[in-house]
Amino acid sequence: MKGLIYRELYLIRKTIVITLLVYFIFVAMMSLVCISTYAGNLKGVDGVIEIFYPQAYFYAACIALVGMGYGHNDIIQKDYQSRWQLFSYTLPVSDRKLIASKFIVRSILLLAGLVLAILAELIIAAAAKMPVSVNHIKNILIIGAVMTVGFSEIPLMLRFKNQNKGAAVTFLAMSPFMAAFVYFAWKFMKFCISEAERIYGEANDEAVTKVLTPYMDKAREICFIIAPFFVVGVIALLYVWSLKEYRRRRY
Repeated sequence: MKGLIYRELYLIRKTIVITLLVYFIFVAMMSLVCISTYAGNLKGVDGVIEIFYPQAYFYAACIALVGMGYGHNDIIQKDYQSRWQLFSYTLPVSDRKLIASKFIVRSILLLAGLVLAILAELIIAAAAKMPVSVNHIKNILIIGAVMTVGFSEIPLMLRFKNQNKGAAVTFLAMSPFMAAFVYFAWKFMKFCISEAERIYGEANDEAVTKVLTPYMDKAREICFIIAPFFVVGVIALLYVWSLKEYRRRRY
């Protein structure tokens, strides 16, 4: 099984290198901006670091997590095109181990993305002369947990053999959930605005933020507790589905 893992990592080496380059360039640029707030042309400008720092770590985390996993998305499609998928049925490796190797590779990439995302938080915090935010790290871990949904590419590609078809099915399946999320977010923001007007007499950004923050903190804590169970459940379900699809293609 080690050979199968090395094979997939080797095939996506170019994507990994590009992601690392983009990541380090972005983190370096964000760090320079943070440094300029106390030792450059932004020195003396109020409120810059408070607005910029939370955005910088978030975008760096997105680059790391999305970029590291992106290259693995179309490997199965290329395996079908090159006939590797057909050849894999002749290997002296059980179906379970072969599918497990794909999930292990995906997990390695996700863990690498998490390490890079947390490293970005440490670097940017140091550059901004800010304490490392535990809430930021929790947010990164929650985002990583949500990213396990991307493991669905494995069974979808085994079934449809084509990335575009898999993406279309995923989009259609997720559309109701996304619509519900947007509707809930809209109603929640209306609630926060009305509460800000009731409590503070106006609904400016500062007042809305004061109302919103306790709810966001509570939601973060709940998601952080749920995240491990979510990860285990999603990966287990997708593994069983992938195994079923792989065996279905054999016969």
